[in-house]
Amino acid sequence: MTSLQTLSSQASSLKTVDASLLIAGFENPVAQCQQAFRQLLSATSEPGTLQTMVATDAQPAGLNTASWSLALSLFDADCTVWLSPVLAAQPALVSNLLFHCQTRLVEHADEADFALCNADELDTLQPFSFGSAEYPATSTSLILQVPALSDECSLSAGSGWTLTGPGIKFSRHLCVAGLQDSLQQELIHSRNRFPCGIDCFFTCDHTLVALPRSTQLSIDQPIDQPTDQHSAQES
Repeated sequence: MTSLQTLSSQASSLKTVDASLLIAGFENPVAQCQQAFRQLLSATSEPGTLQTMVATDAQPAGLNTASWSLALSLFDADCTVWLSPVLAAQPALVSNLLFHCQTRLVEHADEADFALCNADELDTLQPFSFGSAEYPATSTSLILQVPALSDECSLSAGSGWTLTGPGIKFSRHLCVAGLQDSLQQELIHSRNRFPCGIDCFFTCDHTLVALPRSTQLSIDQPIDQPTDQHSAQES
């Protein structure tokens, strides 16, 4: 498999907007941005819970509904965004990010405030910035598109975890389909680097799950506490 570092050097660096590829963003930008941001805050304050994001009529090719909602509510002219090679090769996505968000696209993952990537493209966290002890907030936030999400931990070929930490009373289950084994192990071990680390946002269709760097992960084991079970899969 070609490494992410090699693929990164091949990523498109389009800087112009093709007006013929533009789609509408939020119908009511102020209200819907606020709604999406509240949903993001709920996801971050309660790691591992499945949040249904505000939807638009259409999304640029390559992005699911939740990822596009995050982009419209988070990205602006003051932040830098890195796109994985497959996403960077989508002219409609690049044009709409530049037009709607005015964001700056960068070619190197460690320069990005946010990274947008498909799960099957990512096998390591090494290209991203983990921040520093003095400035942990300078790390990259990763938006990772996956084929399915569930708190039932029964997805075939999914990564099943038990989550503990801030925002979780006892523990919580999370199953993320499509993660490569090496990435799963890095996510678990990266918790030892706190306060440095990568804040992850998994998206699938309309669904968002946040996994802050402060959340501890372990390979899933059954627990006695009852949990609300939900799931999302790509449509």
